[in-house]
Amino acid sequence: MVITGCQYHKHNNMKAKEINGGIKIFRKLPETWEDENGLHLNFRQADAASFGFYDVVKPIYDKDTQTLGAIYFDSKKKVFTYPVSDIDFDAVRDVYTEVVGEDGESTFEVSGTEPVYNLDSLKSSLISQIKTKAGELLKPTDWYVIRLAERAVEIPDSIILERAEIIAKSEAFEIEVQSLTTYKEALKYKFSYTAIEEPII
Repeated sequence: MVITGCQYHKHNNMKAKEINGGIKIFRKLPETWEDENGLHLNFRQADAASFGFYDVVKPIYDKDTQTLGAIYFDSKKKVFTYPVSDIDFDAVRDVYTEVVGEDGESTFEVSGTEPVYNLDSLKSSLISQIKTKAGELLKPTDWYVIRLAERAVEIPDSIILERAEIIAKSEAFEIEVQSLTTYKEALKYKFSYTAIEEPII
């Protein structure tokens, strides 16, 4: 799906011009320019649009869920820009299976399809990140647990509460991830242990 009516921001001082059926991008206007009318000096002071040079603007878009297409000239806005398209997270691709014929020759035939964007894989990755972060937060106070096991020295209440909060948040985050039903939801999912990212030691 191509999105229209996007917001834009100017791409530095870049200009572009249609040349021989293609679009050439310039980081900035050249100091001189030669065309069928001859050589134009001090070209950066010229009316660039009258020579077919227009600003290059980049649409504001969501890099997680959208992509930019090939540059084109927007005749209404008089700028060169890029179309914005939503990523099709429901896309599938063919799965090929090797088949050996009676002559011993191998061929590959389509045996089914699989999702291009695997929700289960992404959710597993998120859960792994959640567990890893929880482990990092618990590590500074692990020695209290070891001391309790080896020397029967009680863990301070503040540390017990600190660790319990980390574990509870980790478990809650995992439940949230498991409840996600679309790839886009999982892709946009964020978690934070902010309030407890500096454990009491």
